[in-house]
Amino acid sequence: MVKKKITIEDIAREAGVGIGTVSRVLNNNAHVSEATRKRVLDVIKARQYTPSGAASKLARHNVVEASIGLLLPDIGNHYFFEIFESIYRKLRGLGIDLIIFNYEKHNPKVMQRVLDAQVSALLIFAFQLDETERELLKRRNVRYLYIDYLHANEHCLYTDNIYGGRLAARYLLSKGVTKPCYVGVDPPAQANIDRYQGFSLELAKHGYPPCPTFECELSEEAGYEIGKKILNAGQFDGIFGYCDDIATGIIQAVREQKTAHRVVGFDGVRTTKYLNLSTISQEPSKIGTKAATLIVEIMRAKTEPSPITHCLTPILIDRDS
Repeated sequence: MVKKKITIEDIAREAGVGIGTVSRVLNNNAHVSEATRKRVLDVIKARQYTPSGAASKLARHNVVEASIGLLLPDIGNHYFFEIFESIYRKLRGLGIDLIIFNYEKHNPKVMQRVLDAQVSALLIFAFQLDETERELLKRRNVRYLYIDYLHANEHCLYTDNIYGGRLAARYLLSKGVTKPCYVGVDPPAQANIDRYQGFSLELAKHGYPPCPTFECELSEEAGYEIGKKILNAGQFDGIFGYCDDIATGIIQAVREQKTAHRVVGFDGVRTTKYLNLSTISQEPSKIGTKAATLIVEIMRAKTEPSPITHCLTPILIDRDS
């Protein structure tokens, strides 16, 4: 029988530390307590572990970890891409590699690829891991941070979408809108529910009935088609789009038909500036920088930190659209 090769994850698991800690011990990095160093070295000796070239690179130039994984469901989403850009720039400045994984919801092959890559930590965009996935990561001592997703008992960085919905309603009302509607995303997401809730609450505060809704896929093309449908209905004078991609299509339909409809999007991506599209901005570049900073702090902690939940407050960018 062929003897199973011992990996750096095996050493980390048996020593009860993260992969990054093992890498620091292997590279004689000073940022490890003597008790932890001894525990890791005892496991290495007992298992007769010989580090691979990849493992030996994990702490080169005194960098704590060499790679962070990024689970990204859709790189075509402009908002996600701008966050990814700023994450990449921040980590590159720290000498840490970023590995992107295209995520298919709860596909075990994707999680296995993450584990095979021996990442030191993981960033997860806009969805929640299931129990099996969480257990796999914890067994390998891979710490992770949710981005754009609220989870009360785990590390997460998210936007106050309810408040953002309120801002959108205030914007449309300030422009004289009396018949607003909302265009959500299909399939729906928690952010969609929260933005609509905030929008409806603010409208109700000003005496408006429940807001009519439409749905479309998350793309400029889908936004354009639903925009034409709304305009042709002739029942509304203001439109809140779930995201800037959808609102971009809607504003194009409005301008083609030369109507007076007001439009506001959500996210704050760069293209809105050049389209003169008003938006509720999440400041994606700041989100990416904050996410990279937090995940490095979480990785470097000697013990698993208490859950970090960081809420970001969106802002209105008024371009009179």
